[in-house]
Amino acid sequence: MRSDDKWSPFIIGDSPKVRPLNTREGLGDRLRLIAFAERQAYYAFLEAAERFTDAPAELIAAWKWVAGEEKKHESWYLKRLEEIGQDVAAVPVSLNLYHSFAECKTAREFALYISDAEERGRVGAERFAEVLRETDPVTAKMFAQVALEEREHVRLVERFFP
Repeated sequence: MRSDDKWSPFIIGDSPKVRPLNTREGLGDRLRLIAFAERQAYYAFLEAAERFTDAPAELIAAWKWVAGEEKKHESWYLKRLEEIGQDVAAVPVSLNLYHSFAECKTAREFALYISDAEERGRVGAERFAEVLRETDPVTAKMFAQVALEEREHVRLVERFFP
């Protein structure tokens, strides 16, 4: 796989300002950005499992499991994008998150950094679930489920690096 193939069908570039959430396009912007964050985390977890030789075997196995969870969440967001008629490639997305993961030098640094990103994602998903509860219960339910699962990812890091 060429390195740029792993990002397809997303278009890499400067992310424009997101449109208002109360529009289909604004919801699409958020779903696209979050789906892409999940894609970046997927690759970051897999690459960390290979790169950080200072990580215990149990942590490496956990990272591989979480990568699968990230892939699952991405697929939910992409499915929802399609359901609301928004093209994943309609707006560029940024690789800044992925590049920031790559700057980590140790397993501990990576684990703590990605745990912080997972926690921010959890908080965001909870907020979207609450905001969308009345106007878009399908998307709200998806965000609520992702938020629950992100809690487990954060607890995982706490087991290894309290």
